Amino acid sequence: MAIVNQKQLNQHNDSLIFVQHDPVLAASLHQKLKSQQPSMLDTFRFCEAVPQGCMTLAHWSQPATFRHHCQRYADFLYRHHPQAQQQAKPLQSLWAQWYFGLCLPPLMLMLLQEERAIDCHPGCLHLTFHETGRPQAFWCQVQEDQTARFMSPACRLGRLIERHLMPVIKAIERLGDINARLIWNNTGFLMHWLLADILAPTDATQRAELEHMLFFCTTLPGGGNNPLYRTVIPRQGIMQRRSCCQRYRIPGIERCGDCTLQSAGTE
Repeated sequence: MAIVNQKQLNQHNDSLIFVQHDPVLAASLHQKLKSQQPSMLDTFRFCEAVPQGCMTLAHWSQPATFRHHCQRYADFLYRHHPQAQQQAKPLQSLWAQWYFGLCLPPLMLMLLQEERAIDCHPGCLHLTFHETGRPQAFWCQVQEDQTARFMSPACRLGRLIERHLMPVIKAIERLGDINARLIWNNTGFLMHWLLADILAPTDATQRAELEHMLFFCTTLPGGGNNPLYRTVIPRQGIMQRRSCCQRYRIPGIERCGDCTLQSAGTE
C-alpha cells in the first residue's frame, strides 16, 4: 500500500509541475542560454508540453527502467567487443557523466546569473534517452524556487546539491553497481570546470569563494554534510580531480587527458 501511495504522490507532483509552469521565467532563461551558451539549448529545453517518453527521476529510477537503459548502453559500448565481460561500474560512471554533463551546465549558469532562481528539483526535469540508452536531453518545466531567490550564489549551489544531485546520485547508487563516491568525484570535477567556464575572469573572487565552499568545506551552507568535499584537490600547483572516473575500463574508450592514473593498469 505504501508503494502505491508513493507512486500516486509522484504522479500528483508531476501534474502540479504542468500547472505551475512559469512562462515568463522560462522565456528569460531561454534567452539567457541563447545569448551565452546557445549549444545548451540542444539538450536543455524549455516548454510546457514534453515529448512522449520523457521521464522524471520518479519514473526513470524505477529498477526495471534504469537497468533497461543501462543494458542498452552496455550493448552499444561493447558492440565491437562481444567477448569482453561487461563491467557495470565504469559503464554507470559514464552514464552518470552524461546525465550531469547535460543538466548541470545550464542549471549552474541560470542559478549564478539569473535574479530569479529556477527550481532544480528532479521533478521539474524530464529526461529523454538516446537510442543507445544514455541520457540525451532534458525538458524543463520551469518554476521559480522562491526560497532561493535572495540566496547568495554559494547557498544556491548548496541548494542545487541538496535538491537535485543528492537524490539522483542516491538513486543511481541504489539501483546500480557503482558507489556514490565515484559519482561525486566525477561531478565535483565537472562543477569545478563549469565555474571557470560560467564566471567571467573579473569574477575571480567569487569563483574562489565558490570553490572553497564546494571543495574545502565539510558542510554545505545549509548545514548538511558536503559530499563534494575534496573531490577536487590541489596537486602540482593546480586543482585536479581526486580520482579516476574508470571509463578507460570499457574497451575502446581511452583514459581522460587529465586522468589521475599513471598507467591504465593502476588503480
